[in-house]
Amino acid sequence: MKDSHDVAVITQFTSSFTHQTHRETVSFFGRRHPLFQQVLKLRDQHHGVAKAYLKKHTDHDDVIDSNSQHICLMDTQHDTLLGSIRITPGGLESRTLFDDSDVVSIPEGAIYEFSRLVMAPEAKRFAHGNLLMAAAARHVKSRNGDGILALCKRANMKIFKRFGLLPLHDATLRTDKHLGELYMVYASMETIMHTARQRYASAPTAPLTPECPTPSASPGSDGGSDRLPQSSPATASRQ
Repeated sequence: MKDSHDVAVITQFTSSFTHQTHRETVSFFGRRHPLFQQVLKLRDQHHGVAKAYLKKHTDHDDVIDSNSQHICLMDTQHDTLLGSIRITPGGLESRTLFDDSDVVSIPEGAIYEFSRLVMAPEAKRFAHGNLLMAAAARHVKSRNGDGILALCKRANMKIFKRFGLLPLHDATLRTDKHLGELYMVYASMETIMHTARQRYASAPTAPLTPECPTPSASPGSDGGSDRLPQSSPATASRQ
């Protein structure tokens, strides 16, 4: 009961974010889902002048993508992709990028790594990024993950901090001379749940009960949708 209640907390936490009308998340594993090609195109648009970096790391991304869950945010009214995030078990990406470097320290336990958080040019970067993060956190919680690790640029730090993720190191990190500066951020699921409860408790909504619906999509499915709860005017004003 506690696990389903915790997932329900994150679901209600999501309802405190704005811009939910005609928004739906779709979750799939690996690279075979029809949406994956749209994800690649969105990454290409998002990174822009960094296409040389993407080409250089194609093989690396192929391995990570093949072993990851992908969550996409869809505009159901226009049938368009607004954003996506990649969820990789075990901190596989950071361990691959840094090759057990002494510069980084990756937390132990059932860690899930978030990466390739990208948004379409027309998307509300922070508002829609929050919805993707909430859906991804639901996935990790439903898999009994211990914590979430991510590499992010300063511009996206606000989205991760909203969920309790904070830098693990005083300095930024570099995987090579072309990548630029990144922060490695982390939070345990206990911290994330505490953050979610605090935000939900401050929102002007009805009290949460254990009977609150949990996401309908199977977290490990090859395809499926996980509809985000629709905000009332009262909750939509909180951001």
